[in-house]
Amino acid sequence: MSHCIGCGRLFMFDPEWVVSVLMDPETGWYPEPDRQHHAVREPACHFCVRAANVERRTRGLPLGYEGDTYADLMERLARDGLWS
Repeated sequence: MSHCIGCGRLFMFDPEWVVSVLMDPETGWYPEPDRQHHAVREPACHFCVRAANVERRTRGLPLGYEGDTYADLMERLARDGLWS
């Protein structure tokens, strides 16, 4: 579990599949090319990813993710008896 980089909502995710944003921890913004070695990945919740994808689709840009990694996680947790 962690807080979403977009809205701050606490959410559960699979760290191998979550959509994330590269951030510079000192500035709180996307890192400049010379600072990418300092950057860390911050998770984004499905609400923020879907909202961003609506905007990206409107602008004719590729979507920020493929498939629904969040639904996949919930299915895996339910299958393993960790979520009802």
